[in-house]
Formats: sequence, structure tokens, C-alpha cells
Amino acid sequence: KQWYQRRVRGMRPRQSSQGSEDDGSLPVFISPSELKYYADEISSHKQVVTIYNPYSYTLKYKVLCTAPRKYHVIESEGLIKSHCRIDVVIRHKEPVEGATVDKFQIQLFDHGSSTIRGHKQVISQVLSGRPQMSVPEAPMQQLPPPDKRVPDQAADSGSSGRVDPLVLLVAAVCGVALLLPTWQVDSSTLPPYLHLTIHQKLVVAYVLGLVTMVILHF
Repeated sequence: KQWYQRRVRGMRPRQSSQGSEDDGSLPVFISPSELKYYADEISSHKQVVTIYNPYSYTLKYKVLCTAPRKYHVIESEGLIKSHCRIDVVIRHKEPVEGATVDKFQIQLFDHGSSTIRGHKQVISQVLSGRPQMSVPEAPMQQLPPPDKRVPDQAADSGSSGRVDPLVLLVAAVCGVALLLPTWQVDSSTLPPYLHLTIHQKLVVAYVLGLVTMVILHF
């Protein structure tokens, strides 16, 4: 009976303090994911990899490499406190153009444990020449208030906000037409052909209203 109890006790699964994440599937957050060394640019022979710990417990990290003799890694292993980060400096000793692509592996462990919780690879390669200079970006400027912004339609059409002279001419003609005397209603010394009927003035008033809407739109 004692032998059976010891056998059953030995078959029980081990409990982890961090649950199911103990299978090595813990996400690893690093930046950047690729290191680029330039043979002709000495300042690029030193790169920095930042390892983040967004979790609520301390993690231990370790940096491995497929070609350790070609690199000098400062603090290749250590601890990262909760919600903190650490910068790992990786210096290339032999930045020869056309060399093989090397790989780094960032491994994370629980503090005081040797079981890998998560890992991620970083590619390292040596490029020819010098890094291309980035185009300077325009400085950020404050947007105008909403009541002073240029309408999108005016900006797209390229207009400067001026009213078409033809529209102003039509509005002026309509205004003058409405001031003319009405046929068989008003007495005037003007010639008969300058007298407009009521229906003609209604049409002119309608056209003037449309023109006014166009002018107010600008």
C-alpha cells in the first residue's frame, strides 16, 4: 500500500507558480528584431537591443548567439524587474561585408528557475557602404480652429475662394430687372420694352435666389 501511494504521488503533475505559461509560450517583447551593421560606418558597429518586461513579476534573460566569437555582448544575462526594460549593447568585432547572417536568441526565465519561459530570435547581418540618410520630416504644426478651416471641396478644386465674375454679373442683372416697372401695374416714363410682366419678375426672382445660394456657398 505504501508503494502504491508513492507511485501515485510521483505521477501527479507538477504545479507551476505562473500557470500554463511554463511551457515556453510566454511572449517576448524586444526591439529591434533585426540588427544591421555597415562595414564602412564605424558608429553602426554597436547596436542596442531593448528587452521589455510588461509582466507583474521579475524575469531573468539570457542572450545566445550562433557566432559568439564575432560579437561582444555587454550584460548577456541578468534580471528585468516588473514593468521595466533593459538595453543590451551588442558590438560587432568583425563587420566584414558579405559575411553570413548570424542569429541571436533572447531567452526568458522565471527568477531562480532554469526553465525557458519564452524566446525570440534577432537577425544580424553586415551590409555594404553606409546607411542611407533619412529624409527630414516637416515639423508638426497646429491645425487652425474649426471655424477657420478651408473647406475640403475648395482645397481639392484649387480655388482661392473668389466668386466667379459671371455669377456676380447674373446677380446684378437680376437685381436691375426686379427694379424695372411692372407691365400694366406701374406707371413709368421708360419705354414699354423695359416693362416686365409679373411672371417674368417671378422667374428673375427665382434665378436671383439660386445665384445668391451660389455666392453664399463661396
